[in-house]
Amino acid sequence: TTRCRARRVRARAGSDVGARRLDGVGLAALAAAVDDPVRVARWRAKTVRVPGSGCRWWTGAVSGRGHGRFWIGGHVVIAHRFAWALTHGVQSLADIELLGHRCDNPLCQRIAPEHVVVSTARKNRQEWAVQRRLPYSPLADPRGPRRRARELRDLAREDPQLVADDLARLQELLGEQLTLW
Repeated sequence: TTRCRARRVRARAGSDVGARRLDGVGLAALAAAVDDPVRVARWRAKTVRVPGSGCRWWTGAVSGRGHGRFWIGGHVVIAHRFAWALTHGVQSLADIELLGHRCDNPLCQRIAPEHVVVSTARKNRQEWAVQRRLPYSPLADPRGPRRRARELRDLAREDPQLVADDLARLQELLGEQLTLW
């Protein structure tokens, strides 16, 4: 269809193909949610610390790509974008094309240089293409992003130590090798 061709053209040009940025109504809803202590507490209650991991793990709803989803009064926002708004303010999101996970953990809610950072669709795809081939990368997990995220989320809900144990099992399975380049 015409819509699909337009997406392919934008993809080749390096634009953010699938993302839907928040419009004025969405930004206003996000601003109200960030200012609401009850909603902020609800978001915080859906995150946990996992022993041995620098990430702040999401335990709420998960999207098809493994990212956290958070409902804010009729709108769904990607959970790490809510975390970004808490840290940097809602208005900062208006100019951000994409937030990337340097830790390669789509469940991560930690806003820090080693974790969730400002990126672009092109840069994110380039980093993904390299990282998915590294044997120790979370992107190399044979479960795929959605299943991995759901299984780890479920383990984190039960006991964060179970996530640490599963990550250790995966590292043992895939190894931790240095790249050749």
